[in-house]
Amino acid sequence: MVEASEYTFDLGKMLFGDFTLMIYLEIILRVIIIMVYTIFMIRWIGKRVVGGLGSADVLLIVAMGSAVGDAMFYPDIPLSIPITVITLIAAFQKLYVYVGIKYESVRKVTDPKVMKLVENGRLLKENFTEDDIDENEVYMLLRQQGIKFLSEVEHAYYEQSGVLSVYKFENPVLENSILPEHIEALQKNDQN
Repeated sequence: MVEASEYTFDLGKMLFGDFTLMIYLEIILRVIIIMVYTIFMIRWIGKRVVGGLGSADVLLIVAMGSAVGDAMFYPDIPLSIPITVITLIAAFQKLYVYVGIKYESVRKVTDPKVMKLVENGRLLKENFTEDDIDENEVYMLLRQQGIKFLSEVEHAYYEQSGVLSVYKFENPVLENSILPEHIEALQKNDQN
């Protein structure tokens, strides 16, 4: 940080600093590497991390926040550096979305797929391992949708956003309570 007594206003230095063109080439490379790596890490961690946002959206928010914050807080960072970073992040986001729309093979790698977790009142546990989700989390997500009995659910899908879409039977037989006080009994029934 610069001492107040040492500070002088210099518009050219504020905008561009004392850097050569090579710093901008390095920034381009750094942004590309970090954005690609982080998207894959967010995808690897799973849907629960991003909630209702896509992994690229979360990355965009974090990266932009960091670049904007640094530009506003540190006077020794010339504005052209964070402006370059912010522009590259926005361009990367646009490219990411475009490539994901244009090429399904890329979308399959970068975006999680929709998983069916419940069918006809029965948990599809074989699908749980794909998204590292367990029974108790499925019960919690169902309760958040107002479901009290597993038998109410015709289909439940774990969406790309990490939200559970639930389709109920018209006239369900109410059995297999998923309320916390009944879970242990339900899990014992599942094992038998």
